[in-house]
Amino acid sequence: MYHPIQQFDEVINIEGWSPDEPFSIYPEGSREKTLWVSPPQPSHSFLIGNHRYLFKHSSHRYPTQFWCEIIAYRIGCLMGIPVPPAYAAWIPGKNQSAAIIEWFYKQNDDVYYEPGTAHMKKTLPEFDIQKGSQHNIETLLQILENINKDLVLDILRIFVFDALIGNTDRHQDNWGLLWKGRPSQPTFAPAFDNGTSLGHEITEENLMNFIKNDNKIINYIEKGKHHIRWRLSESKNQCGHFDLIAWLLTKYPEYGKNLQSCLDVDLAPLNTWLATLPHFAIPVTLTTNRVAFIERLVQLRLERLRTVIYRRE
Repeated sequence: MYHPIQQFDEVINIEGWSPDEPFSIYPEGSREKTLWVSPPQPSHSFLIGNHRYLFKHSSHRYPTQFWCEIIAYRIGCLMGIPVPPAYAAWIPGKNQSAAIIEWFYKQNDDVYYEPGTAHMKKTLPEFDIQKGSQHNIETLLQILENINKDLVLDILRIFVFDALIGNTDRHQDNWGLLWKGRPSQPTFAPAFDNGTSLGHEITEENLMNFIKNDNKIINYIEKGKHHIRWRLSESKNQCGHFDLIAWLLTKYPEYGKNLQSCLDVDLAPLNTWLATLPHFAIPVTLTTNRVAFIERLVQLRLERLRTVIYRRE
C-alpha cells in the first residue's frame, strides 16, 4: 500500500478549512484538539477532499509532542500496522502548530464505530471510565475472542507497535472496533492517539545525557509500561512493554511469525526522513538533538523487541 511522505516544504495551512460543526471542539482526551473539514480540493495530494481531520496540539509541558503522532504514523507504515495518517500543520493567524490527523472513516460510510470503553462496560458494568484502572489484558482478550478470534491478532500487532514507539497510553478509549457491511463485520480501528510515546516527556536539556549514553536509554526503555493492567484484580500492576509481548506469544504462539514480520523493517528511510524534520516551515520543529535521540531510541527498542519475539521460535 502506498503511503505518501510529507516533505519539509509541504506543511499544511488549515486557515481556510471549515470547523466541523457542531463538533469543532473535540472533548476526548487530555490534549487540546479541534475537528476540521478539508476543502474539496486540498492543497496537497496526500489529503482527502471534504474529509474530517483532527488538529491535535501538544501538551503545554511538551511543545514538540505533536510530532510524535506524525513520526508514529511513519513507523506504523514501515511495520504494516494501520495508523491514521498524521502530518505537520499550522494556523498562521494563531501561530499554532499541531498534527493534522486523518479521520479513519468517512462520514457518509456505512460504518459504526464502537470504542473500547463500550466493550469494557458491557463486560464489567462497574468499569470506571474516568480512571480506567480496570482496563486489563485478560478481559480485553476475552472480549475479542468472544466477538471474533481474528481480532486478537490485530491487538497483538498494535501492542508490538506500541512497544516499538514506547506508547504508554493505549487506554480503553484509544482502541475500538469498526462495524461494516450487511451483516456487519468487525475490524479493528487503526491504532490512533500515539503522542504519548518516543520519549516526548524528556526535556531538551536532558536529551544530550541520553544521546551520549546508550545504557541510559536502555534503562529508560526497560521501565516503559502500557496503560493496560495484567488482570482485573491488579489495578496498579501495569504491563511492561516487553513482558506483555512475551506473555502474549506464550498464550498465542501461532501468531509468532506474523509478529516477527512487523519487525522486519529497515530504519534507514525513516532516519533519512527524520533528518528533515528540523527544516519544516512551521513554528515548532524538532531540534537535531531530539531527532538523534529518537533515531537511537527506536533502534534500541527494535533490537529489544526482536530479542523477545525471535526468542519464542
